[in-house]
Amino acid sequence: MFSNEDIERYYKLSETQYRWGWQLYKSRSLHYGLWDASTRNLHEALMNTNRRMAELAGITSQDHVLDAGCGIGGSSLWLGKNTGCRATGITLSARQVELATALSHKDGLTDRVHFEQKDYTATGFPDESFDVVWAVESVCHTQDKNDFVKEAWRVLKPGGRLIMADFFQQPGLTGADAQLMLDWAHGWTCDHFIELDRFNGFLLQAGFKVETEQDLTRAIWPSAKKIYRTYFPGVIAGRIYNLFHPKAHAFGMKNIATAKLQYITLKKGLWKYYFLLAVKG
Repeated sequence: MFSNEDIERYYKLSETQYRWGWQLYKSRSLHYGLWDASTRNLHEALMNTNRRMAELAGITSQDHVLDAGCGIGGSSLWLGKNTGCRATGITLSARQVELATALSHKDGLTDRVHFEQKDYTATGFPDESFDVVWAVESVCHTQDKNDFVKEAWRVLKPGGRLIMADFFQQPGLTGADAQLMLDWAHGWTCDHFIELDRFNGFLLQAGFKVETEQDLTRAIWPSAKKIYRTYFPGVIAGRIYNLFHPKAHAFGMKNIATAKLQYITLKKGLWKYYFLLAVKG
């Protein structure tokens, strides 16, 4: 089981890798990104995720969005700029709050977007505070995914929407396949990846109505390949880095290994990537 401190440390130590391999400060995103025939580069793919999720959730200038697991604030800032909504981004990482807040000042969005260091399973916000809960590849990090669902239900207004993008493990995995998925998950400080049907069961139990399931696995394949291509130079760079930072050795090499594991498991069909939209009844 990974603690909140473990997850915060993961993002602190991996910031250099995201900056080098994923255009972190340009796209402000830590997710896969969606590709189609018109997508020319990674930045466009990453922005496609924001645009398509916002369209699916029907976000307007009247909405207040909780960005649950906001990273350095990319989605919140995109939403504030492109929809005019208010957005509150929360993350376990003090470093990410600092970076996201600086970006909100740079973009002139401090009147619409702000960031706090909070746990999305226990936010402390009043009941029925938000119109939308938004989560991009963040729910995978919590050990008990149902804790997230319950908190999303609590903070959403009646009729509020939960919009998510995440990876879901195929059901019935055993043996070597199950171990591959665990090795990948643990490299990203995720206790495990959940099956879609089981997660939807939590949504229904809480009182949500699942409106949309979009299988976008094919759309993230180019991103998965790009991550995989960072594996080989990453091994070399990681070994050099760890000569000077021996305390980071185990973490660094384990994180680099995930670049290979996420692609191997995808090719084997062990997981799929979905958008989910659920409405508070």
